[in-house]
Amino acid sequence: MKGIIINQDTDGILKGIGRADAPYCTALDIENFVKEFEGTQITDYFICVFSTLTNYPSKVCTSTLDKYHVKEEQGVPVDYSAVSTIKGSHHTFEVLGVDPHQIMIDGFKKIGINPWLSFRMNDFHYRECEISGCFSEFYYKHPEVQRIKFHPEFIQSNADKAYDYYYDIVRDHMKSVIDEALDRYDVCGIELDFQREIHLFGMGRDHLGIEIMNGFIREVDEIIHKYEEKYAHEIKLAVHIAPDVQTNFDFGLDVVKWAREGLIDMIIPAGRFSSADNNMPIRQWKSLLEPYGTLVAAGLDWRLAPYQYEQTISPTIETFAAFAANAYEQGADKIYFYNYFRSRIWEHMDREAEFVTDPNMSPFALPVYWTVINKLGDPETIMDLNRHHIITYSDTVQFWVHGGMNRQLPVTFPGTRGRGFKIGVGKLPENAKLTVRFGLEDGEQALADIPRVFANSELCEYVGNLVDEKLTKYRLFCYDIPAAAFDTVIYPYIIAQQDTTVHYVDLLVKIEK
Repeated sequence: MKGIIINQDTDGILKGIGRADAPYCTALDIENFVKEFEGTQITDYFICVFSTLTNYPSKVCTSTLDKYHVKEEQGVPVDYSAVSTIKGSHHTFEVLGVDPHQIMIDGFKKIGINPWLSFRMNDFHYRECEISGCFSEFYYKHPEVQRIKFHPEFIQSNADKAYDYYYDIVRDHMKSVIDEALDRYDVCGIELDFQREIHLFGMGRDHLGIEIMNGFIREVDEIIHKYEEKYAHEIKLAVHIAPDVQTNFDFGLDVVKWAREGLIDMIIPAGRFSSADNNMPIRQWKSLLEPYGTLVAAGLDWRLAPYQYEQTISPTIETFAAFAANAYEQGADKIYFYNYFRSRIWEHMDREAEFVTDPNMSPFALPVYWTVINKLGDPETIMDLNRHHIITYSDTVQFWVHGGMNRQLPVTFPGTRGRGFKIGVGKLPENAKLTVRFGLEDGEQALADIPRVFANSELCEYVGNLVDEKLTKYRLFCYDIPAAAFDTVIYPYIIAQQDTTVHYVDLLVKIEK
């Protein structure tokens, strides 16, 4: 088994959604929540304890508990006591007198799952607002360390008001939070979550940031060594980063150098939020990092989109299985799920039930969730699942890159010329049937003269067309791929007689019983 990593946004635990008579959780509820994962394919559980506030009592940063008692900010009357996460922190720490993170850490150790702490390195939620329950005193006191200040009258994005790591005070603040958390909690490792967010330097200063961030990671490594001595065991370091080497470098993160210096134990390349990146260069990462023993966990966020600003597609068990199969074949050591956690802690999973692989059900539905955490951690247990491979894009890019990295869509090509695509599908079972589909802008025109399609140089059979508005508004033209073309990567090539625009491409892997 390779294994699954879950990144748990702590407010999902603290909210305790779903039980009217006890809207916030007890210590027993948290203990039982942890026990739900015993015996599953989850090997590591990342507990997010810091975004812009700490989720525990802190002496170095404003905490969610502090915000419960705040009545005025920036001269404005406020009351955050009804905000679910803030109220949940108050309830557990101050009313019940228990530490939910410690309960989870102890519980995971007992059932053989490694507990980690996760720190969001530059979270900029709600920065379009003047005040927020998410803002710390550090943020209010230091407007001079915001990334973008040359157009204060207009916010291009929330990233404008993220912290600029060019300033010592920002890096020192983050190190103090990490130090305090490790002093409080004895864990197996920590994650620096740079995908919340990777906009670390003022516009045009990213190239200067490379040496700055190299120094920062070395200093975090020193903090870790201090607590390895305190707890008498190794503490690993993982980094949640952009999908490819060049993009990370463009943002000031020389990830390969960190591995070469022995500073990091695991990388987690992943799309940011708008779309999971189904074309991440996992094989390249493995080749670069293999000499240093650095693990590669393929990161999956839950949204899907063919390209920027195109409609968002809801994930299914089949899209999850497709992502995992492709990542494992490329050499991924683990699959990492982000924004995919259980908030409804009162609804218990049926541990004796059949696995549910219904593509019409959300992966958040407990029967499907139970399947995900018991099937997707091992390349072999994925083999009996249907898969839905969708061409997506990487939504983490610098301000001077337009449209997204790894972007294959949309594309327009002249008649008779054709255009090819790349779809990593991973290892295929012998009883698989493969169908590739193209969403064409002028479907009616294509119906008059059906395009030809090849896959890995083999002619595919046209098997009809359909409209599925859950996936795309464009008519899908469907082609069965011959067995002679089956491989771990499929390169479909479409040739039309007229000028053609392709907006959507997917590939179905159906297991024939």
